[in-house]
Amino acid sequence: MAARTRESGGDDVVPRRTPQATQELRAALIQHARRLVERDGAQALTMRALAAEAGCAVGLPYKIFANREELVAELVGLELGRLRAAFESWVAEAGTGTVAGNLVRYARILLESDRAALTLADEIDDEALTAVVDDKVRESGLPLSFESAVTDYLLAEQRLGRVSADVDARAYGFLLTGAIHNLVVAGAAYPRPDRDELDRMLAAVARHLGTG
Repeated sequence: MAARTRESGGDDVVPRRTPQATQELRAALIQHARRLVERDGAQALTMRALAAEAGCAVGLPYKIFANREELVAELVGLELGRLRAAFESWVAEAGTGTVAGNLVRYARILLESDRAALTLADEIDDEALTAVVDDKVRESGLPLSFESAVTDYLLAEQRLGRVSADVDARAYGFLLTGAIHNLVVAGAAYPRPDRDELDRMLAAVARHLGTG
């Protein structure tokens, strides 16, 4: 049962939201915010629009988030954390499946990530918001994880004998990371392979790594 508190000037009491209920409401509002951004774009994300999307009172989001900056930072932070965990899990599974299949899976992690959340701050173009998001990026540790994931994976496969010992894992790591990242951030006019063609290219790279 929710805790209750007495209003001043009378005997009536109103329910006080429990910490668990607050966390659940926070998570629900974040999901509504994500859907709003995916559907209508970053500029559409205001506290009033969020309230309308969630079907709640206009003032409720302000009781959960101090301001829009906090809301956006939370959205971005969650996706950064998800990506870092996905990279770490991917590297840890070296030795399973095939190298070609694993490179394809790495590409999927990036290409199928919540890009709306990741590009939110840049699209809104607000200095205060950018500063808050930059803090979230540093806290997440994602840049270092992103930079090293493919190299770490290839080095692990080398130790297992599934990638040739003479392969420069750092060079391939840099090139593969840059190529997939470019597909994530490049505009629609940039020539890009479809999924089947990308899979074929990654399989070709895997063969050059000495995996057959």
